[in-house]
Amino acid sequence: MSDDKNKSTYSQECADALQRTVNAHKGIDRGLELATELGLSIEQYASAKLLHINVMKSKKWFNQRSPHGLMVDCIFLCAKRNGIKVSARKMSSITFKIFNVGTQPIPSLWKIHFKDLIEDLI
Repeated sequence: MSDDKNKSTYSQECADALQRTVNAHKGIDRGLELATELGLSIEQYASAKLLHINVMKSKKWFNQRSPHGLMVDCIFLCAKRNGIKVSARKMSSITFKIFNVGTQPIPSLWKIHFKDLIEDLI
């Protein structure tokens, strides 16, 4: 009986986590909130947003990340390039605070293919 209760609790936790993830990925762009929390200026956020848009529109983009994950990656890269000390762990914690789901930046999945855009935009 105890195993059944543990499985049920685990299943509910997974369902809750999935729902939080779905909510975070809905069509509402809340990147400015994340950028503000990190201390990026409006201009810096605009650079990260342009990078996000240009990567998503590129024929080289194969959806290695969700739109939400890509937004987190672009803001993370912009913060790092502008001297803001932020780790992947801290970014995950901040995204959890804002979106109720922690998203770890993983720009290494795609940034090599978009080096020119990154250099031009941030």
